[in-house]
Amino acid sequence: MTVDAVVRRIAFVVIGLLPLILITPANAGNDWAKILPGEIVIESAESQDGLDGIRAVFAVAASRDRIWKVLTDYDNFQEVFPQIDKMIVLEEDDSGATIEYWGSAVVINLHYVLRRSYVEPGRRLTWQHVSGDLERLKGSWQIIESPDPSVHALVYESFADLGFGLVTWAVRLGAMNEARHMALRPRSWIEGVALNRSMPRRSNQHRSEDRGR
Repeated sequence: MTVDAVVRRIAFVVIGLLPLILITPANAGNDWAKILPGEIVIESAESQDGLDGIRAVFAVAASRDRIWKVLTDYDNFQEVFPQIDKMIVLEEDDSGATIEYWGSAVVINLHYVLRRSYVEPGRRLTWQHVSGDLERLKGSWQIIESPDPSVHALVYESFADLGFGLVTWAVRLGAMNEARHMALRPRSWIEGVALNRSMPRRSNQHRSEDRGR
């Protein structure tokens, strides 16, 4: 496998697992001419505390409720984000969910726990590293109105310090290209494109109570 392939694979998996800081409606408005026709606008970003990351903004032809439901549908989460090898919902309540994730990235296996906080239910959720392999990890999803009332913009940001140079470097180099592919899956799922509603829950996704926790 070439170095480029390794970089792309690592970036792809890590982005998938980092199921953002905020983009405001005003900022998004600068790109509505690109976003509304379907373009996925991607740029590098930096968190307020200096973490490198990416921002992706794309249009979704769905209601706010539909988008939120998919973002918090943990029974089907791995169908929307297939780069996750395994996940366990440790706890969930009205304020958010604590989730344990497993994933592989060529030469490394990733295992960590995130807290997903429903900061503004129906509008914004954030996530923060709790424990595991990654040193620092945070991000968010935000749903904002667009000039078209039948369309919303979905904003994804993720920021990470993976604790060792190769993967952090790989994410920085490969994330922007791979993020475009990553956005297509949730958009298609949310809009119901090729959506198989009879699909059973994946066998490697569990609730903590399923394991007697």
